[in-house]
Amino acid sequence: MVSQKDILAESSQVLIENYGRLPYAMVRGDGAKIWDADGREYLDFFPGFGAGGVGGHCHPKIVEAIQTQAGVLLSHGNLFTNEPQVDLAQRITKNGFGGKVFFCHSGGEANETALKLVRLAARGERRSDGPFKVISFSNCFHGRTMGGLSLTPQAFQVGFEPMVPGNVMVEYGNIAAVEAAMDDDTAGVFIEPIQAEGGMNVPTVEFMQQLRKLCDERNVLLVCDEVWTAPARTGKMFAYQHYGIEPDVMTLAKAIGGGTPMGVCVVSPKYADVLVPGTHGCTMGGNPLCAAAGAAAMKLIEDENLLTRAVDLGEKAMQQLTAADLPGVAEIRGKGLMIGLELEESFPAADIWKKCMEAGLIICVAKNNVLRVAPPLTIEQDVLGQGLEILIKVMKGHGRAGK
Repeated sequence: MVSQKDILAESSQVLIENYGRLPYAMVRGDGAKIWDADGREYLDFFPGFGAGGVGGHCHPKIVEAIQTQAGVLLSHGNLFTNEPQVDLAQRITKNGFGGKVFFCHSGGEANETALKLVRLAARGERRSDGPFKVISFSNCFHGRTMGGLSLTPQAFQVGFEPMVPGNVMVEYGNIAAVEAAMDDDTAGVFIEPIQAEGGMNVPTVEFMQQLRKLCDERNVLLVCDEVWTAPARTGKMFAYQHYGIEPDVMTLAKAIGGGTPMGVCVVSPKYADVLVPGTHGCTMGGNPLCAAAGAAAMKLIEDENLLTRAVDLGEKAMQQLTAADLPGVAEIRGKGLMIGLELEESFPAADIWKKCMEAGLIICVAKNNVLRVAPPLTIEQDVLGQGLEILIKVMKGHGRAGK
């Protein structure tokens, strides 16, 4: 077997160093566990950085669906459709707000699709002019393509200016700011029902309902970016369902592909026919292999009652973390198995993250001071507890060292 050292040495010669990769090469995964090339085991509480959010690594039912489909049909041109594609689309729409879907490869592409659709829908028959502005929110993250990047805070934009014109950014959760930013050129509003990269920020029900009402009054499309929050991560199939509203457009990726690259733009019945032939495309979008994996992941949610499980395990995780009386924690927040720990300045999140990795636990950091915990929905309760105990031990050890 090739050693981890050898893989890392070779990777530095052929892979672009845009990620600032950690010195680990992963070779095998099973559920909430993953192993590096030297055979060391880790509890993975951030599987696939969201892509493994439903079944974790190599869930047998998702693997079976992939293996079966791989022996039948891998891909075809996008002028054709396939049964897994229809199956996945039906599972998404029946659990959401109906309408139709467009398949692509990633969350960034799903948001690009939504941006184009918003402009076309707002302009109607006037293709060359009309409303074009989009409102987004502080601390948001809508991807690294030029369109999504234009909606995202300036720190991510440095070096890539000028941005696509038309974005107006306002304070997250401030309905007065949204209303003040809207004018006759406003086509849409993009919002994450819970901000993941922005620090696991949860808006109030009142704000989300006011936002929906305002968009209706101004004839502006409301887009919910659920790349991180769905499916089932927060205890609802889609996070917008926590607020008693329905968006006009919803974008999905990460866990919706069951571990394979999948992006989805879901469009309400009112706007489902805006993207006519020639307006948009994606060569491999909805290919049979990824669609079969996604459909298997959605079926797994239903078969194993993972919505209830996300709520129950999320509550237990919150209780365990709260009861530990952790030093350096300003706030613990989230919904379901999407949990964030905001740390005080004396507790650098990056240090905690690296020490957890050394102790055998994979988590992540957002906004420089928030630890993100998002284990697979199928995780066993005792494994969840073990992983959280590692985090608790690391944080208490850091607290004692800092005194």
